[in-house]
Amino acid sequence: MTAYLGSDVIVHDVEQTILRIGSEGGEVSAAVVDRLRSHHGSAERARILVELALGTMRARVLGKYRNGWLFTRRMAEQATHPWIARYHAGAYEGLPVVLDICTGPGADAAALAEVAGRVVTIEADAHVAGIAAGNLRRHGLSNVEVVCGRWPDAGPTNLHWDGVWADPSRRSEGRRVFDARQYEPPLSSIPQATVVGVKAGPGDVIPETSYGSEYIGIGSECRERILWSAGAAERPLVTLLSEEGAHTTWTPSEASRSAQPPVAGSGAYLIEPHNAVIASGAASAYFVEQGAGVLDPKIGYGILEHMPAASPLHAAYRIETITSGVSPRRMQEEVRRRGWGGGTVIKKRGWDKDPEAVRRSLNFEPGGPSGVIIVARVGTTHVTIYATSVERPESP
Repeated sequence: MTAYLGSDVIVHDVEQTILRIGSEGGEVSAAVVDRLRSHHGSAERARILVELALGTMRARVLGKYRNGWLFTRRMAEQATHPWIARYHAGAYEGLPVVLDICTGPGADAAALAEVAGRVVTIEADAHVAGIAAGNLRRHGLSNVEVVCGRWPDAGPTNLHWDGVWADPSRRSEGRRVFDARQYEPPLSSIPQATVVGVKAGPGDVIPETSYGSEYIGIGSECRERILWSAGAAERPLVTLLSEEGAHTTWTPSEASRSAQPPVAGSGAYLIEPHNAVIASGAASAYFVEQGAGVLDPKIGYGILEHMPAASPLHAAYRIETITSGVSPRRMQEEVRRRGWGGGTVIKKRGWDKDPEAVRRSLNFEPGGPSGVIIVARVGTTHVTIYATSVERPESP
């Protein structure tokens, strides 16, 4: 089966399976499974083809697909986005030998192989290793060696690692873990090298203090947190990426890190930092640098009297009014009074309701302008802010 998973034949079989699923409206019907089992003479092969078809379809939706590559659904969800893989591979440019721990579909190994002399990539799952080997071969890379085994037991013992990249599993017995000591392999097992980078969960506990963090965003999302060793070139705290490779970076100054923004109960504008800034834990420093106060020190909204400078690092809103408490009835009255249309969104911080469910309960003016309703916790109560968006530049 491993040889089949790494072959070119399986690519054709998966594409045919995708077409069959598409002909059934995107559903994996019993008829599709029966035809696959009959055609390939194996229930196991039919199951694998369905899984790879669904995973490859998902990778296309997520923007992670490359021509001729295959994915399971889990691989598609967990794989590094190609923009991010290309970005962090730059830290390894020119290194003779790089170790990649936890191959997955091979996105990181492929990016590393394009800038380093040789890449050895370790994958514990035999099926995943077979899929990755096929992906990397079809990508035209000859300087990558896929080793099936579990780190640190697997891998060549006679090599000196100039660089190490690791994307350890952050799940144990099917459940998400939030402590790097419980990663598989654990952070403590990652070998030292000139450059070491490790993918981690944005809010995970990192007991080792020898790493610095970089939070990476695409669009409005915080996609990754990378732990970099002290030997790596100095990295920004926050980096926003685009398809073209351009990026916006931010690192708070020492002065802003040690300061606290004032509490402000009102203002003319509200700023919402990018999710990567929020995830970094440095939102307060960002507000200080923007000259903004805060509704509540624990809530990630900043308040200003002046229009904020345009930046992909935050979204800005022009405040029309702020009311105490949260009332869907009052929301409906305000929406009707302003003539807001169906493009109106509801945002929240520190509120336990589903904004989309509340939005669906409101009646909007057909063709009306879009507004923004923001619910935020302030102390033990809440406020509702009615605002309109201020255009910001594309990220980055």
